[in-house]
Amino acid sequence: MDLVLSDVHANLAAFEAVLKDGEKLKPDRILCLGDTVGYGPEPVECLELARKECDILLMGNHEYAVVHGAEGFNPIAEEAIEWTKDQLVAQLGKDILKYLDSLKSSHTQGNVLFVHGSIKDPLMDYVREADSYASFRRLVDTIRQDFHEFATCFTGHNHRAFLGTDEGFIYPHEVIHKFFIKNSKLYVCVGSVGQPRDGDPRASYVMFDGDWVDYHRVPYDIERTAKKVAERGLHPFLAERLFSGQ
Repeated sequence: MDLVLSDVHANLAAFEAVLKDGEKLKPDRILCLGDTVGYGPEPVECLELARKECDILLMGNHEYAVVHGAEGFNPIAEEAIEWTKDQLVAQLGKDILKYLDSLKSSHTQGNVLFVHGSIKDPLMDYVREADSYASFRRLVDTIRQDFHEFATCFTGHNHRAFLGTDEGFIYPHEVIHKFFIKNSKLYVCVGSVGQPRDGDPRASYVMFDGDWVDYHRVPYDIERTAKKVAERGLHPFLAERLFSGQ
């Protein structure tokens, strides 16, 4: 049984809540699909906790940006990346940049692929819900044409919890949140621990036993994280968005 999470984004309160909630399910392993740092106020604490608790820790685009620069980021995100880099180097030393740069962008387990972004670009590309027939066809074509050496792809990056299939999108909710996916060609978007953007501010993660994927949402102390954002001089928007899950 694997616990799969992504996009902690330096939100320690959310990360601790997920690990505590998942502990009762007794996972054999914990896999983090990247973006442990970025945006949030506790990059050092979250990275250290991830290195301790996660059996697989992938690189996300925010780890990449810390090492190589935040090209293409909006001004708020870029400012947070520079602050994050300063914090990591000041507290953990310059070798932490070599460690981040050494992280892999994908992990294969049998016929299951784990990435931060998508199969087309494990680091940067987004799996998005379709807003037109053309964009849905692109998802369908990717699933039918690019899923060769594996059946299922777990991903984060989009901060939204859903299954992307070649027949449509499936959204977990309070009544139905467990799905049989064995050998199914689809994307499992696990959502975000530290900055959900699907209208639900609770932290998101999934459990996977090889046959079934089960989505979990966990409330956490958002006020605690928002206070840290203010204390550490980050942009207030990074706190405000947490309350609405956007």
